[in-house]
Amino acid sequence: MIRRIAIALLGIAAAIILLPWVMRGLGYYVDNPGWEVGEIAAKKGNPNLCYKIIVYWHFFGPTGSQRQGECFFRYATVTLDPSVCEFLLPSEYGLACLSDVGGRLETDIPCTRFAGRNEVYCNAKYSEGEITIKNPQTENCNLYKRKDLRDWCHYSRTYLYKNVHECTLITHESVRNICEEGYAFKQKDPSLCDMLKNEQQQKYCKIRINAWIKYPKLRSSSYFGASEIKKN
Repeated sequence: MIRRIAIALLGIAAAIILLPWVMRGLGYYVDNPGWEVGEIAAKKGNPNLCYKIIVYWHFFGPTGSQRQGECFFRYATVTLDPSVCEFLLPSEYGLACLSDVGGRLETDIPCTRFAGRNEVYCNAKYSEGEITIKNPQTENCNLYKRKDLRDWCHYSRTYLYKNVHECTLITHESVRNICEEGYAFKQKDPSLCDMLKNEQQQKYCKIRINAWIKYPKLRSSSYFGASEIKKN
């Protein structure tokens, strides 16, 4: 009797030890970090591999769902595919995913406005010269002598003011592109995203607007920046 119990216990122990190897053989990712599986999935072009993450031994680390979320996030940022962020919606994490991908789609913007601060910064790499301007005006873009600052001004007016669309006055292609995206979001009209220059940017634009429309509880998120669009 004791021998049978011992054999049974040894069999159970062996099964517990061998099960992760069996699951890996079946294509599951047992206890792998989410970011790691995300990169594997990106190489294979299959975001559904994130669902194959299983937490077996690491009980005190991230849960299976947290690792899957991290996997989708990494996949989206590696492939620059904003549609994968939809796996994470509705949540702040999903909006963070969208924001990260959107920022990576346009990297050569000369001048940007700092969130939460009334100043515009033109970087040394893409602008006509590094500079920070405090309390920049947007009433008359022609007052700026530099073309990059005029482009920034037209974009800002389009994004911040109702009934204003000045994207066609912008000379820099990437700034003009984010201007059209900002205008589409301001109007909450996904069809306007077709003005953007490539498919991934159009996807990003439409998903962001549709998320705002579909999930009212997320509208106060800083990732939308919706509180800025108030000027008349």
